[in-house]
Amino acid sequence: MREKVILLLPLTYNDGSAVAKEAMEQILQELFVEFGGYTVAGEVEGAYAMRSGAKQVDTCLEVWITVESDDDSLNRLRRMVAWFAAVLRQETMYFERTGSKVEFIAPDSSTQELNEQG
Repeated sequence: MREKVILLLPLTYNDGSAVAKEAMEQILQELFVEFGGYTVAGEVEGAYAMRSGAKQVDTCLEVWITVESDDDSLNRLRRMVAWFAAVLRQETMYFERTGSKVEFIAPDSSTQELNEQG
């Protein structure tokens, strides 16, 4: 069974400069290749307390991934997110296991035939 994981990918580095479009495209491509897809749910804004105590406000892409609910798959995704943190120059990255069970359901062939007739 697959489960939903939510990642928040910052659109700017901590110094306020924009993350290169190519870097974000590479991250999304890596997620696609490794896990077969992703959903960009939109942009969100949040604040994070840096190790220094400073408040960091970020605008992020909220990205949903479905991953097998086994330790190997989840740890592969965690390693990828740690790499994303290095690329995006972050102290940490948001990684939420929602506990949601995800299924991909194909069209019912009898319904498809009805649609073709009607």
